[in-house]
Amino acid sequence: MYQYVNIFEELIKCVGKDSILLDDNKKIFYETDWRNVFIGPSIAVVFPTNTREVCQIVKACIKYKVKITPQGGNTSKCGGAVPINSKDKHLIVNLSRMNTIINLDKDNYSIVVEAGCTLSQIYKFVDTNNLMFPLKIAAADTCQIGGNISTNAGGINVLKYGTMRELVLGLEAILPNGELVNQLKVLRKDNVNFDLKQLFIGSEGTLGIITKASLKLFPKPSGYFTCLIGVEKLIDCILLLSHLKSNNIIPNSFEVINKTTQAVYNAFFTKIPIESNWLILCEIEIGLEPKLSQIYGLFDGVKSTDIVIASNLKDRDLLWRIRENIPIAEKLYGNALKYDISLPISSIIEFVNINGFELNNTFCLAEIIIFGHLGDGNLHYNIPFNEAIFTENTAELVDKLVYKNVVKFGGSISAEHGIGQLKTTWVKQFYDKNSYNLAKSIKSLIDPSNIFNPGKVFGL
Repeated sequence: MYQYVNIFEELIKCVGKDSILLDDNKKIFYETDWRNVFIGPSIAVVFPTNTREVCQIVKACIKYKVKITPQGGNTSKCGGAVPINSKDKHLIVNLSRMNTIINLDKDNYSIVVEAGCTLSQIYKFVDTNNLMFPLKIAAADTCQIGGNISTNAGGINVLKYGTMRELVLGLEAILPNGELVNQLKVLRKDNVNFDLKQLFIGSEGTLGIITKASLKLFPKPSGYFTCLIGVEKLIDCILLLSHLKSNNIIPNSFEVINKTTQAVYNAFFTKIPIESNWLILCEIEIGLEPKLSQIYGLFDGVKSTDIVIASNLKDRDLLWRIRENIPIAEKLYGNALKYDISLPISSIIEFVNINGFELNNTFCLAEIIIFGHLGDGNLHYNIPFNEAIFTENTAELVDKLVYKNVVKFGGSISAEHGIGQLKTTWVKQFYDKNSYNLAKSIKSLIDPSNIFNPGKVFGL
């Protein structure tokens, strides 16, 4: 540890001894990703409490040639928030202590927060003011808004409200030279120069450390129509979504759960109240429009095997708990190849049929867990390991087959989880070459020393 003494002395000057974690047994929590797939060593974990300290930390790391891994709640599913395992020295900069809500503007429907605020913290604060922040993801209690912005998080409400990219009004970020970029406005219209904040949204900490953000808020809905519907075929799910849209009803959420996923869930949690080949979890916000009677009328002719309609908030929470606990059930079930993909809704059925056939025909992999945000074309498409079938090369071959078909049908190999260190090989192969090179040149221009989150997005 003696070789790091100088930078530790400087970090202590920046943040104080109590804000630096050196104990290997405690550091491992921050060095290990959520899925326990990636573990990357660090010289320390540092916990700044304000923007000035972050600037000083970055400048100290530049001086001593230490790489930086920005970290929020460490809920990345692609290993994006832990260091890569390399010969370089890595420092984890965890923003959890920068968790102040700075300003709420009710007239402007906006809020300014520090990057370490959790989603749940923001929910609770705006709810007391009869407002809503619509980004909804299962990790709300632990994920932080800086990480949500860095990965352009999606979640269950994208169909109506868009991804994080549509919900950010402005941000403040620290560049790889330690200087601050202030784009923290709360304006809906601002055509001065490039929209620089968009560079940092979805960049996974490779271009800057987000320290503050201004976010869009919305009026809190007066109520919800929430239902769980069983249908026989995937086409029935798509037809219902189309039926709602054609009647000017845009659900805030339209989730699907296939039969395999239901079985995995039922093995670890209270059994889902209905069972069918496909389940739809649909939610529609109720305000002045649409009226509840109008919504009920639209569901009268649904071709369903069964339906459960939440009659109160408790019932609604129970239905949503099913969806939120699926990733936990999946983790308990065992290892799996996990794919966070998006496709045009018009191509989803063909992809599921063709890719499923090829997986089974080539690898005898008939068990596929499919769930997710059908309303915006985002599926979580996961294949449990079969130890009797999988070899060292199987995972790579399955990845290639799945991604080949995703791209063939006009989709994306990463819908909302990002690239991290999990998909760096595949993004080179399945992303437009000129677009990839342009993005990489931007990274090289802003971070020529590759100090921020090395090994992520672009690989080594």
